[in-house]
Parts: sequence; structure tokens; C-alpha cells
Amino acid sequence: SALEEARGAAAIGDWDEAWDLLNDFDSEDLDRATLVDFHKLAGDVAWERERITRSVRHYENYLHLRGPGEDSMQVEQRVFQAGNEMLDGKHRTMGLFPNRTRGRTTLQNLAGWSPESPLAPEALATVGENSYENGFYREAATDFHLLLSRYRDSEWGDLATFRLGMCGFRRAMNSPTNLQLIQASVHQLKNYQRLYPEGRYADEAVSALNDLSGMEQGYYVYL
Repeated sequence: SALEEARGAAAIGDWDEAWDLLNDFDSEDLDRATLVDFHKLAGDVAWERERITRSVRHYENYLHLRGPGEDSMQVEQRVFQAGNEMLDGKHRTMGLFPNRTRGRTTLQNLAGWSPESPLAPEALATVGENSYENGFYREAATDFHLLLSRYRDSEWGDLATFRLGMCGFRRAMNSPTNLQLIQASVHQLKNYQRLYPEGRYADEAVSALNDLSGMEQGYYVYL
């Protein structure tokens, strides 16, 4: 009943009124059940007013509190969309600065708080690919390890297994005397070939393994 007036304003599309009413609430005064409803409603209102960062914050609280499943999918889709848009440089802080780090965190939180969501493995894959494409190979490897630990059998298992080997390969290119890293990368890429003999990245894996073989020979020549 505490949310009735704000809920009524939202129902007729009076988002400004709903926004003002919800801003008067102190969430610490709400019991858990009401708090779930509050964060869902506040997230919806903020979304409609295009206050995306604030909307995501409420939606994350809603997911963290494990809101009703029937409403979760819409929330998960919006959080996933917002996280991707932040990674792409949208929803800038103070209208100037891209908030890509918040995008990463948003997608990671989605996977953490809604692990059963069909969007969870794609969220982790997106974060991993973003790290990889920007040259953060250690971070990317961590992301892909997490993806495989939870969703190895998902459609993203192929990508994650391959990228783990490529993360080591890219790092080895800058550390040609790190034999352990070279051999670990070879092992991971051969593991990819074993698991995905007809995988999407089969040709790229062969090329990387040839390069790693040359790097290993070069290491012994260097010695």
C-alpha cells in the first residue's frame, strides 16, 4: 500500500509524478517484500524517463533481492541492453565521459545475480570479448574462465575455449622467453581442437598453433 500512489501514476504513464513520489521514499524504512516492489517500480520509472544508470541500479537491487521470476526477464533484458550500450560508450557520466567500466560491472552483475537467465552466458561472453578486443588479455582470460565454469555447454563454450588459448598467445607475443606461457597456450588451443574439431575458430587455432610452434623453437634458439 505504501507504493500505491506511485504505482497508480506509473500505470497512467505519469512518469514525472511517479518519479517525484518514489524519490520521497527512504528505502531503509521498507520491509524486504516492499523493497522488491520498490526497486522494480523505481527501475521502470527511471527507464521511462531515460535515467538509465539509475534504472540499472534499481534493477540490480531487484535482481539481487531475487524478485518474482515472471518479472525478471524484462528486467534482465533491460540490464543486458544497458550494459552493452555502456560498453559502446553511451549513457555517459555528466554527459561527457563514457562509462564502459560500469557496463562491464552491469553485465557481470547480471550473470552473478541471475545465473539462470538465458542472457547470463552471453553477458559474460560480451565482457570477455570487450576485454580481449581492447588488449586486456589477463582480464579476458578471467572472464572466459568464469564463463566456462558455469556455462561450458552453452553456445558460448566454443568462443570461450578458443579465446583462452588466444589470450595466452597474445601475451606470449610480448613475452617470447616465457616458455611456460607458450606451452600453456599450445595446450589450451589443442584442447580447443579436441573439444571443437569443427569449431567456428578451427582455422584460426591452426594458425595460432603454428605461430606458437615457431615461438617455442625461437625460445630454444635464444637460449
